[in-house]
Amino acid sequence: MGHRGPDDEGFWHNEACGVGLGHRRLSIIDVSQAGHQPMVSTDGHTIIAYNGEVYNFPELRQELEREGRAFHSRTDTEVILQLYERDGLACLQRLNGMFAFAIWDGRTKRLLLARDHAGVKPLYYWQTNGAIYFASELKALLKIPGVPRTINHAAIVDYLTFLWVPGAETMLAGIRKLEPGHYLTWDGGRVTIAPWFSLTYDPDPNISLADATDAVRSAMTRAVHRQMVSDVPLGAFLSGGLDSSAIAAAMRAAFPDREITAYTAVFPPGEIAEEQGVDDLPYAERVARHLGLTLSRVEIRPNVIELLPLMIYHLDEPDSDPAIFPSYLIANRARDDGIKVLLSGTGGDEVFFGYRSHVALGLYQRLDYLPRWPTTGAMAAASRGANGFLGHTHILSRRIRKFVRGFTAASGVPRHMALVDWSEPQVRERLLLHRDARQAMQSDASAYIEQYSTAFRGCGHLNHHSHILIQTFLAAHNFLYTDRTSMAASIEVRVPFMDLELMQLAARLPENFKQRGKVSKLVLKKAMESRLPEEVIYRSKVGFGAPLRRWLRDDLNGVIRDTLSADKIRERGLFDLSQVEAILRSNDNQTADHAYLIYALINFELWAQTFVDRPGEPVTL
Repeated sequence: MGHRGPDDEGFWHNEACGVGLGHRRLSIIDVSQAGHQPMVSTDGHTIIAYNGEVYNFPELRQELEREGRAFHSRTDTEVILQLYERDGLACLQRLNGMFAFAIWDGRTKRLLLARDHAGVKPLYYWQTNGAIYFASELKALLKIPGVPRTINHAAIVDYLTFLWVPGAETMLAGIRKLEPGHYLTWDGGRVTIAPWFSLTYDPDPNISLADATDAVRSAMTRAVHRQMVSDVPLGAFLSGGLDSSAIAAAMRAAFPDREITAYTAVFPPGEIAEEQGVDDLPYAERVARHLGLTLSRVEIRPNVIELLPLMIYHLDEPDSDPAIFPSYLIANRARDDGIKVLLSGTGGDEVFFGYRSHVALGLYQRLDYLPRWPTTGAMAAASRGANGFLGHTHILSRRIRKFVRGFTAASGVPRHMALVDWSEPQVRERLLLHRDARQAMQSDASAYIEQYSTAFRGCGHLNHHSHILIQTFLAAHNFLYTDRTSMAASIEVRVPFMDLELMQLAARLPENFKQRGKVSKLVLKKAMESRLPEEVIYRSKVGFGAPLRRWLRDDLNGVIRDTLSADKIRERGLFDLSQVEAILRSNDNQTADHAYLIYALINFELWAQTFVDRPGEPVTL
């Protein structure tokens, strides 16, 4: 895992206890040897190996110093170590940051593993015969003798549904993820896993929109100020959308005179507009001029698909979002520029209701009062008309189909599933060949969604939707690829929208402050009116993506023929060859839109070659 920490490495072992910790360091705060890890307490009893940042560590350090505790470094690592020595497990409740860490307590002979409240930083583990092994990346565990490289067939269903694997499972049977906001203790071979964090959604009916706007603006500035603490240069992602622009604006508000470099992805003319309806670049340029930022344009050329095997190697888990390419290339450029830290707008859509699914759910509430059959019939006719007139792959046709699918589903988890899945259940069922996968299909991929739905605390159907998205889409997908693609270039990405103060504030706001009619993220937009141009604030929602459908038509043709060939499909023995061929044909003649499903199948085969056929070693196209 040298790419995660190229600046230093360290090891600590206690042979008598059968315990060892290792660490690779990306030096961000106190870059001196005083920050070397694993870090051992003054009395030698407590040892920590830690990945991430705790942003409120200065306040925590002052509190500990007032109690007479002495520090030997300026790191947040030492603050966690001493806070644990004082408070034990309760220390987790005091941390505002992104982290995954291991603490060996020599007094109790207990190991503690913990992951931050939102799952920004990763933590994998494998148990066998009373022993436990853990790492920040799955591929590291494959170097341990005896670790099985067996496909988890139940996870295939989840993957084909979401394009990523949710929850505690991974695509390799037996290797698991510690979930966001959870800790794990190992005590003499006995493992206990429990949550330490949950966010309660308790809207305050007495707060005014004006007061909420001021509170959001102030909380964002404080969150960004906290996350700009660094002893090394930092910059920002800037797509030109509201979230990344709001972060950049808060950076400028927090540090009016600092030189700030922002990075934006640039695609060949017309390519990205075909996929998502609009080109982001002019908006990013407008924001950079307005805020006085240096804008670095990172070109995403057609041959970028050659990076796919390398990306799959770094991702650890199959994740079929082409946004991995601009994310990695931006991180790479930043590293070449001498920057080690980038701030990102990831999470803004979940916290402030920014997805089209939030708008759809609001519309469904009103439409549910209409007679069911005539309304459903009218929607189905509109969908057929769009498919016939515009074609199945047109952006408007795709959005209408998804909206209709969500409306016809029962409210609650089925409706959530209809809005977030990327392939149709009947297509998945025909595609799956292996008995174990078909059996898992019967139990439905919504099991994790049900689990998170039940755990929701508070009120509000849009809050409920966002809670599930934070636990699944954000943690298991957005943060996964953001962490891996950035750390592949030895860059740390920070996400101010996950600041605890800001998340807790948003959870106390009335739902109609976040989503009102067709206006999403209302209170955030109001908060940014004094900081950003109106045309940026109130532009249409656009995702951070790539022109996948064009790539499938052009650059990926040879890859499709190779990875999804009859011989490869038969040899893997997981998918029905006739169904794969039918999916490819219908996508080619545009009678169906299977672009992401095809891309998922390509990714899966390359992932299997990398992590099943080989012990975590990249393949070549």
